[in-house]
Amino acid sequence: MKTLILISLFAGITASVHAQESNAEKFAKSYKESCAKQQAQVHAKLKDISADSFSEYCDCTTRRVITNLSSDQIKELNQSGGRPSWLRSAEQSASKACIKEGPAIRT
Repeated sequence: MKTLILISLFAGITASVHAQESNAEKFAKSYKESCAKQQAQVHAKLKDISADSFSEYCDCTTRRVITNLSSDQIKELNQSGGRPSWLRSAEQSASKACIKEGPAIRT
């Protein structure tokens, strides 16, 4: 009986972890694409630059945003598709950290 309970508990935890990872992956892909497009638009007047030029910066920003958000917040972002007010502070913090991360990242 104890073994059955433990197996059920483990299966539930595994499914929950998988769902969290899936939410984070879905958000990361969408966020990175959006970041690159936005950066290219912001910098278009300064010089002719493609969205690919911001890949390293957007990878860094995406990783940091995901790290700083809870699984519930990531799930909310995936479901709503909107931009809640709390996301702005997470983005600003991530952006500052990624700009300072290395000389190869130029925005």
